[in-house]
Formats: sequence, C-alpha cells, structure tokens
Amino acid sequence: MMDRCENCGDEYERLLSEEDDRSSAAEDHSDERPLHLRQRPVDTGRRVAYGFGHVFNDITAAIWFSYTMVFMQNVVGVPGTTAGFLLFFGQTVDAIATPFVGLMVDKFGKKKNWVLLGTVMEAISFPLIYYVWNLSIVVAILIYICSILIFQMAWALVQISHLSLIPELTDLSLERGKLTSIRYVFTVSTNILMFIIAWLVFRGVRNNGNMGSLIGPNDSEKFQMLALIATTIGVFSAFIFHGLLKSPRITNTKLMYRQNRQINFDKILTFCKNVQLYQVAVVFTTCKLLINIALIYIPLFINESAIDESGTIASIPLVAYVSSLITSISVEYVKPCFKSDKVIFTIGSIISIFGSLLVFFNPNNELTYHYLCLAAVCFGSGSAITSVLSLSVTANLIGNDTDCGAFIYSSVTFSDKLINGLVIIGIEFMKCTDLEKCSHYYRDVLAFSSGSLALIGLLMFLTIPKILVKATKRSSSRIVI
Repeated sequence: MMDRCENCGDEYERLLSEEDDRSSAAEDHSDERPLHLRQRPVDTGRRVAYGFGHVFNDITAAIWFSYTMVFMQNVVGVPGTTAGFLLFFGQTVDAIATPFVGLMVDKFGKKKNWVLLGTVMEAISFPLIYYVWNLSIVVAILIYICSILIFQMAWALVQISHLSLIPELTDLSLERGKLTSIRYVFTVSTNILMFIIAWLVFRGVRNNGNMGSLIGPNDSEKFQMLALIATTIGVFSAFIFHGLLKSPRITNTKLMYRQNRQINFDKILTFCKNVQLYQVAVVFTTCKLLINIALIYIPLFINESAIDESGTIASIPLVAYVSSLITSISVEYVKPCFKSDKVIFTIGSIISIFGSLLVFFNPNNELTYHYLCLAAVCFGSGSAITSVLSLSVTANLIGNDTDCGAFIYSSVTFSDKLINGLVIIGIEFMKCTDLEKCSHYYRDVLAFSSGSLALIGLLMFLTIPKILVKATKRSSSRIVI
C-alpha cells in the first residue's frame, strides 16, 4: 500500500480512527468477516448495468476500425495515405487526450457524469464521419478532421471514466475480474450485433471483376445508415447505464477523504517509476493492437482478394466476434483447470499466432473465404483470452489506489492509441501504388503484424510478477515505496 499523504493531518487520522471503530463494532456483532459495500460481491444487476456503459464506445470502435479505411479510400475517394492519416490523427488525438482525461476524472470524480458528457459528444460527431460531403476535397477533409477530433476526445472520456469505475465498485480482485469479463462480454456482444446489422446493410453487392472494386462510391448511403443505427443503439444503452447503475457509495472513509482533496502527484510519480506499469502497458497495447489490426485489415484484405460478395466485410468479422464471445464465456469455466493465468495467456497467444499463419498460407482462390473464417475464429478466441487477462492485471495493479485509477488506465491505453495510429499510417505509406505488384499486401500485413503482436504480448506477460497475474481474495496496491 502506498504511503499516506503527509499533509492529511489530524482530520485524516480521525477519519481512519472512526473507520476502525466501526469495523470493530461490526466484527463484535457478527461471526463473519466484516465487509463494507466495496468489499462485497457486486450483484448481477449492477454488473449488467455497468456493462451497458461502454456499448456506445464498443459499437463505434468496431465501425471506426473496420470501415473507416474502406470508406475513405473507396467511397470518399481519398488516397490511402490520406485515409491512413485520418485514422492516425484520430488515434493520436485519443492518445493525447487519454492522460489528461485520466487526471481530470481522478480530480473531479463523478465518473458517471463524465460518461454522460462523452456520450453526448459522440452522438453529435460520429455520424458526421461517415457522411459524404459534396464539397471540395480540402473542405471535406477539414470537416472529417473536426468530427474525428470531437469523437476521439469523447471516446477517451467514456473509456477512462468507465474503466475507472471498476476499482470503485469493489475492492475484491475476483469481483473486478468479473466486471472486466462482463465488460468484455458486452463488447463482444455489441460487435456481433453491429456486424449482423452491417451484413444486412452490405449484403448482395458483388464486384465487377476488377480487383479492389467490392466497395465503391455508390455505397455511401450504406455507411451513413450504419453510423446512424450505431448512434441510436449507443445512446439507448447509455440511458440504461445511467438509469440502472447507481453511483458507488463510498463507505470507505479513507477513499472518500482522498477524493475530496487534490490529486496525489507523488503517488502518480511512484507509479510512473515502477516497471510494472510499463509491463502492463506493453501487454495491454499488444492485445488491443492485435484485434484492431485484424478489424482494420480484414475488410481491406477481402477487398483485394478473390472474395466477390460485399457482405463478407461484415460476416467474417462477425465470425471473429462470435468465437470471441463463446471463448470469453467458456474461459471462466476452464480457468480452475490451470495452475496459473500465464498458461491461459500462452494458449490465447498461440491461437492468435495460428490465425496469422492461416491468413498467410491461404490459397487466394475459392478457399480463401474458408481460410479467413478459420483465421477469424483464431483471432477472436485468442484475443478474448488475452484481452480479459490484460485488463485484469491492470485492475490488480491499481489495487486499492482507486484515486489514481483513471490515471493508470489512461497511461496503459496511451501507448495503445498512439502506436495504433503510427502503425496504420506506416503501413499505408509503405504500400505500393501498383495493385498488380502488391496484390497480397494487406494479406501480408494482417498475417505478420498479428503474429508478431501475439508473440510480443506473450513474452511480456510472462515477465509480469505473479502477484499481479494471480487473482487474490482482496486486492491491494501493488506499488511499494
């Protein structure tokens, strides 16, 4: 546990003394271990309500990563480098905004209010990104930049506020793991719903026999419809979240006192000096980047391959998310069979690597669809395992230092957002302009990047201390001064 603030004074000690007295009294009147609300299991209703809070982010992220590059290049008609720049710009804004959002949320608290603000900003900006403006290309790009700026700031606001609610809702590491799992289940379920809708929107269109002509300018209304449907679902889910999830009652007076004072920059500095933060950040980044790369480049690979039905740009990601949902539910039942979560993470990484091999060795003929479906199953299952475990070790790193929770989550996601943008724009700049000379470019990108990320994430996860990996009955701060 981190050292207490030296300036808290007599008032701080009085609060702690009152808490001890109440704990002792509760122990005298019960044979069970005294637990305040944050030390009790989170009931099912609150877990479900919590899961709805990130649905808007999940559904917009799926569209953002899966269809922005296709939309900008094939519908709007901008060059690949410009499309890559817009995606890079969005990820950079998200990365830069994330640590500031973390500090702001930690300082002012009321995390549900920040989620509400982010939801409103997303609802205004997101549909504008997928509208074809009948203006000059320069003006249109400026509109896209402004819309992306607002959207990504809102996305960071919702993500960090929602994540930092986990340590506030419970002190129990096991319960935090369950909240992480329910959050992931909602993410996967939302993406499944979105890709089903996308399949219904895009199905039936076939290419004209030319490479890379599966999606074109005539499909602009399909993207607009998809963005509006996603916004409607996101806003509705946000209403459920705010209506059903009551703000955490902070019965821990030490925590309540911390939240009413200024940010403890000394504690933040201590976290920044600890190597465990950077280990967790690398694992988190590789897990997120792997699934994001798959979402971005599966549709582009389909557009350059022998597949000639436009519905596949939705059906194959749908396969990935269905397998991810099944795996995320099943993993809770098989975890007791393994001695360490590191073994489970290793299995997830190997599955992802196998998926990258399937992509690379596909025959690029009528069997390409079947190879890609099997690869999607591997990406979905592997990322489900590794993503849940990466979020769990992040929550365990925070422990009881929930007054720094938003900052920690923003720190580990910062590299994810920034590196994601850099990787994408780098990939687009390296692509040759002659499609005949690089007809398998996106296949190679998908295969090599996914396999490399899975391997890097695995090697780093194996170096994380066991105290962060193995869930305990009650978590505490893992940073020692």
